[in-house]
Amino acid sequence: MKRLRNIASPSLTARLTRRVLTIVAVSFLLLLVILKVQYLTERDSLRDRALEAQAADVASYISIAAGGRPLVSLPEALEEGYSHPDRQYVYLIVDAESRVLAASHDIRQPLAPLPAAGGDPYFSHIDFTGRGSYYGITVRLAGAQPPLYLQVAQGSAHPDVLADSLVAEFLERSWAFLVVLVLGIVAVTVWTVRQSLAPVRQLSFQARNIGPTSLDRRLPEEDIPSEIVPLVQAVNSSLQRIEAGYRREREFTANAAHELRTPLAVLKANIETLSSLDEVPQLIEELGDIERLVSQLLRLAQVDNLVLRPGEEADLHGVALSVAQQLGPQALAAGKSIELTGEGGPVPVRGNGDFLALALRNLVENALAHTPRGTSVEIRVGADASLAVIDGGPGVPPADAGRIFERFVRIKPGAYNGAGLGLSIAQRIAAVHGGGIDVGREPGRGAVFTLRLPKKVAPYSL
Repeated sequence: MKRLRNIASPSLTARLTRRVLTIVAVSFLLLLVILKVQYLTERDSLRDRALEAQAADVASYISIAAGGRPLVSLPEALEEGYSHPDRQYVYLIVDAESRVLAASHDIRQPLAPLPAAGGDPYFSHIDFTGRGSYYGITVRLAGAQPPLYLQVAQGSAHPDVLADSLVAEFLERSWAFLVVLVLGIVAVTVWTVRQSLAPVRQLSFQARNIGPTSLDRRLPEEDIPSEIVPLVQAVNSSLQRIEAGYRREREFTANAAHELRTPLAVLKANIETLSSLDEVPQLIEELGDIERLVSQLLRLAQVDNLVLRPGEEADLHGVALSVAQQLGPQALAAGKSIELTGEGGPVPVRGNGDFLALALRNLVENALAHTPRGTSVEIRVGADASLAVIDGGPGVPPADAGRIFERFVRIKPGAYNGAGLGLSIAQRIAAVHGGGIDVGREPGRGAVFTLRLPKKVAPYSL
C-alpha cells in the first residue's frame, strides 16, 4: 500500500510575494526594453547630428588655395581625435570627379559615392583597407569652385564606445547600490505583503479560539480589507446557524431528559409499591405514554435529517384518506368523528408520502384532543396542494399562534396528554417540503391548521 504524502500548499504570503516580485521583475525588464528601443532610436539621431557637427567643425578649418587646392589646418585637439585609434574618425576631401584631394588617413578613394542633389547625405556599410565598416556624411564645402565635397565618417567597430564606457563605469561603481536596491525591493515587498495579510492572520487566530463553549463569538467586520468582508460575513452567518442549531440540540436534550424523567420516576414508584396484579393495567398505560414519547423523539430526529429524493412524489388525497382511516377508530372510541372533504381525485405534490401522512396525523390528533365530544374533525383536501384540519374546539389565541410550534411547548399542560412535539414535527415536515402551516379560525367552528405545499407543475407536452 502506497503511503500518501501530504504536500502543503504554499502560504498566501509566499504566493503574493512571488507574484509581486514577478510583476516587479517583468516591469523592470519591460522598462529596460523600452529604454533600449528608445536608446537605439535616439542613438541614430544623435549620431547623425554629431556627424553634421563634426563635418561643420572640420569644414571651418579648410581653406581653398589658388588653383582650387584645399588646405586643412586642424587644431591639435581636433587632429588628435582623428588620429586616435579608439575613435576611428576619418575625413577626406574629394572633387566632383571623386578624386581624393586630402585625407586624414592614407585613403586613395572616396568613402562613398557622392550623393545626388537633394539626396541622402549619409552613408554606411563601407570598408576600406581592412579598417571595417564606417558610417558618415558627405557635405559640400561652401564657396569652393569647382565644387569640393567633405566626407566625415566614424568607424562602427566601436559605435557605442561612450555608451559602453558609461555602462561599464556605472556597473563598476554602482554594483553595491544595485544589490542593496534589489534586496530593498524584496524586503519592502515581503513587509508590505505581511502587513497587508496581518488582518487575515488575526482573523484566523480569533476563529481558532471559537469552540462549542464560545459559539456566541463572532469575527470582527471592522478594520479589515473589503475583499475579506464577504468571507467574514459568511463565517459569522455560519456561526450563527451553528449556534442556533447547537442551542436547539441542547434544549432538545434537556427537555427530552425532563419529559422522560417524570414518567419513569412515576413508573418506578408504582412498581416499587405494586401490591397486586390489578395495578398492572395502569403500569402498562404508563409504559404506553413513555413509548409514545420515545416514538415522537425518534420521529423528530428522523424529520430533522429528512432529505427529499429527486422525483419523489405523493398524493395529498391518498395521504388524507389513509390518515382518516387510521385515526377513525380512535375518534369513534372518544365519541368523535373524522370527515374527509375537498378534492376527491389525486392531488400530486413533490414529497414523501409517509412523512406527509405523519404531519397530517399529528395535526388530526391535536384537533381530536381539543374538539368536544360529539363533534367532528374535518380534513379538507385543497386543489392548491393544501391540507386543512378543522376542529370544533375553542381555537388558538393569536398570542399563542407562534409558540405552539415550538418543541415541548404545551399551552395548557393538563388539558391533554402529550409532550408538545406533534405540531413541531408537522411544521418541520412542511418546511422540508418547501411549505408551511398556517393557523387560523373557521367561522362558526374552532381552529383550522392549513398545511400548504408547492403545487406540482405538470410537465409540458405538445
